Amino acid sequence: MVKHLRVDREEKYEIVENWLLKDLEMIDGKEADTDNPYFDMHFHKVYSLEAYSCASKYTFARTLNKLNGMYLKKDLKIVNFDDTYLNDDSIWSSNNRDCLVLMRICFYAFNLLCLSLCPLS
Repeated sequence: MVKHLRVDREEKYEIVENWLLKDLEMIDGKEADTDNPYFDMHFHKVYSLEAYSCASKYTFARTLNKLNGMYLKKDLKIVNFDDTYLNDDSIWSSNNRDCLVLMRICFYAFNLLCLSLCPLS
């Protein structure tokens, strides 16, 4: 964990705590149904953290899952996350996930608009 400090015009980062991926037992996203940036990391102790955004929380979980798969290959529990956004084999997977989500929403909105303008006869 890194602490961000701003001294005058300089930005500094101080390492506050280190964790090893091999010691991580579980990542708990707390609520899969809501857009919240809070999550818990379970080591020998539970650490409650807040990400910058919900998207960054998911990116962090995906990154830890990939690192675990590449190097440790252990069973890492990731709970209370929407699997659609965690797995690489989903339609939302890409480097620009936010754009894909926005495109999908716009597509559905356009379809609803077209359907609402169609005359019923």
